Amino acid sequence: MMRCVIIDDEAFSIEALRKYIELVPHLTIAGQYTNPQTALQELLHAEPFDLLFLDVDMPLISGIDLARVLGKQCRKLIFTTSHSKYAFDAFEVEAAAFLLKPFSFAKFSTTIAKLFPETENPLAASEYFLVKNKEEDLRIVKVKYADVIAFESLHNYVKIYLASEKSLTAYLSMKDILELVKGRKNFLQFHRAFVVATDHINYIEGNSVKMCNNLTFTVGERFKSVFSDYLGQKLITTARKK
Repeated sequence: MMRCVIIDDEAFSIEALRKYIELVPHLTIAGQYTNPQTALQELLHAEPFDLLFLDVDMPLISGIDLARVLGKQCRKLIFTTSHSKYAFDAFEVEAAAFLLKPFSFAKFSTTIAKLFPETENPLAASEYFLVKNKEEDLRIVKVKYADVIAFESLHNYVKIYLASEKSLTAYLSMKDILELVKGRKNFLQFHRAFVVATDHINYIEGNSVKMCNNLTFTVGERFKSVFSDYLGQKLITTARKK
């Protein structure tokens, strides 16, 4: 279990990060602080921990200054900030990562996986993910990967088609979706607007793919090599001479 400490002067930012940490099985919260001075006093001689999530722009003591003192207390330092201008300062104090607020769970989770490759990828190991559904006033909905038929990019949103014939609309990008399904071999992108679960393909006719919910699309030019590889692995042909 990896012990995490959060220092951020905004309580809502700490709460958002807490929810992400609680979704990752091998992470636990060892401390959280909205006052950087209190954090400095209590952590300077405390037991070392694994991860420090540190805001940059805080009163009296900046996250950069705090990192110079507390960096030696943790294995990895991750800056969480709303301002990209601090990226170079973060590099100077040898931060392991820089998360620009607001960041998605997919971005958070893949960052942790990259920093600690010896642990399981939490996205790949999980059977489900959580998403805010626009159609239900941003209610947080639990979605099993096995129930997903396809993800469709719709400008600023992504539509998630489920086997139950229900669909969800989330404020996500296609990049977020590709991070979410990274490492899951049954999710492939055959079109710029679609990532599909190959387990739910109904049939293929030429370059046209029809899913089990009647969703149909044509394989995009950019993705024909991926599509060909998929067919090469899955299509059964006879070795009998004609």
